[in-house]
Amino acid sequence: MSDQVEALSEMLTPFGDDIGDVVDWEAVKSAYGTDFPEDYKAFVRLFGNGTVEGMIGVRIPIVTVDPMVRRVAPLSSSIRTDPAFNRWADPNMDYTLDQLLVWGETDSADVLCWIAVGSNPDGWPVAVYVRGDAAWTVYRCGMAEFLVKLLRGEFSECPITDASLMGLQNPRFLHDREEERLAEQGVYPWD
Repeated sequence: MSDQVEALSEMLTPFGDDIGDVVDWEAVKSAYGTDFPEDYKAFVRLFGNGTVEGMIGVRIPIVTVDPMVRRVAPLSSSIRTDPAFNRWADPNMDYTLDQLLVWGETDSADVLCWIAVGSNPDGWPVAVYVRGDAAWTVYRCGMAEFLVKLLRGEFSECPITDASLMGLQNPRFLHDREEERLAEQGVYPWD
């Protein structure tokens, strides 16, 4: 387990006992045409498909052609072809929207991606589309390190719209299965 995933496992308190997902990474690699970063695989194994404080949703890869299934996926074709979405905070970035692979989103409609370039997924940087800025910002770190820096408040500016997660003490993680179970009981865990 990477240092960053270990840090997350010490920082994030599971909300309930139902956490973690088992993924057939070989089937996923075959379906997606790429492997995934090791820190992300460890995160999925430990935490899975769910949310941090109800504000950041983390997706898992699911082998399906159903576009309604919330999963790791490229940006939709309507977004990839819309010039309004192809704005980068640093105009010297030479990435394209076709290179982005969405692994999460925020409750403020920010989009969290990898820039899936190169043969080594562990080297993929994170790109964040902040809805209010209407631009992509690139962070030279992996998914787990991005979350650690956010939750520790180590970014000079908040990388997402909602700054309440910056430096948050005792953040919680809720798996989607547990959230559905609680919803059936009429419980909303983030109140």
